[in-house]
Amino acid sequence: MRKIALQLYTVRETLKRDFIGTLREVAKIGYQGVELAGNMGGHSARELRRVLDDLGLQMISGHVGIDALGSGFEQLLESYAILGAGYVGVAWLPESYRNEAGWLRAGKMMEKAALQAQKHGLVFHYHNHAFEFERLPNGKYGFDQLFDNTDPSLIKSQLDVYWVKKGGEDPVAYIKKLAGRVPLIHIKDMTADPSHTFEIVGDGILDFDAIFVAGDASGVDWYIVEQDICPKGELESARRSYQNIAARGWLG
Repeated sequence: MRKIALQLYTVRETLKRDFIGTLREVAKIGYQGVELAGNMGGHSARELRRVLDDLGLQMISGHVGIDALGSGFEQLLESYAILGAGYVGVAWLPESYRNEAGWLRAGKMMEKAALQAQKHGLVFHYHNHAFEFERLPNGKYGFDQLFDNTDPSLIKSQLDVYWVKKGGEDPVAYIKKLAGRVPLIHIKDMTADPSHTFEIVGDGILDFDAIFVAGDASGVDWYIVEQDICPKGELESARRSYQNIAARGWLG
């Protein structure tokens, strides 16, 4: 049985209106876990952990900015450990890092953060968008500049298959390339029209049959649904994505 979670950025506006009620609806849909995008709705980690336990939801991971990997990072790690998360990572790099030296610098920062995270039982990851698949002067993608120059035991990939495709590469090929180093996959779909914007999982053009097979073979722990823009509204888009995953046998 594959483990399916929801990145709470998907329902960010709904969370603002009713944080706990939204989590309750996410659990009702069938998601087994959630991932934070940095917002605990004003609750302490211990309070939120009690809510999640009551709802039968597991906290999977959380995103932090690279600038957060400094003095306050230890406190963030303590919070994620209390929440019961297994992962924490960076999901965005400012343009100042998007060059050959910048990617290397970011990698060193992340390795240091990963060592801190390990002390709290957390695995560190990097979540990609499309800009990682722009060529650097050395001919490499920024993505490869990062992963080829960091310790595989420290820096893992939270591969976002939509953004790999948007960047012009094959998600399945990258899942296989990262075998053993990709414990989390963000699953979102893409429209067939020229805009190639966001779509309900299973209603677009990505080959999720192949993505799930490759992910399982590569050691993926959690598959995390995320909608940057929700074509049917936040909760309804999350619901339809999960229903498609179940209906097409992708729950495993």
